[in-house]
Amino acid sequence: MNMKKVILIPALVGALGVGAVIGSTTLLTGNAQEKKIVTMQEIEKKALAVVNGTVADIELDQNRYRSVYEVEVHTDTEEYDLKFDAYTGKLLKQKKERRDDDDLDVHVTAATLTTKITKEQAIEKALTKANGTVTKTKLDDGIYEIEIKNGQYEYEVNVDASTGEIVSFEQDKED
Repeated sequence: MNMKKVILIPALVGALGVGAVIGSTTLLTGNAQEKKIVTMQEIEKKALAVVNGTVADIELDQNRYRSVYEVEVHTDTEEYDLKFDAYTGKLLKQKKERRDDDDLDVHVTAATLTTKITKEQAIEKALTKANGTVTKTKLDDGIYEIEIKNGQYEYEVNVDASTGEIVSFEQDKED
């Protein structure tokens, strides 16, 4: 009987150790998968599912406590500011404002009269100048303003919405 206890205890300890290793590996891989940021394109689709309009601005705002996408969507008469969790894609906040005459004039001029290239084409052009992750795109007065980060540097590339040419490029060391 004593011999059975001596054999049983090491076997039990070994089984618990193997279980702990399997469990911790599962936890580690699960956490790594959960920490993947939703793409800007997926957030744009989510925003347009909430508001039927035109995405004017998308920005990824990351800090120690939370990472969110801030999205500005324009309709003919309103401007919506939406915030989405960058990891889950969940809508966190929605604010609606009536657009005034100044907003409407800029929107019509920039978006309909001078835009010949898409936001995706502008991003593609900007990524030829700087490698990294696009954290912001905005169409303002016929210029796509695109921010790119690569961990060490932050780039701002401005692309002309009518010609597709890069009109300015800035590189800064990331804070």
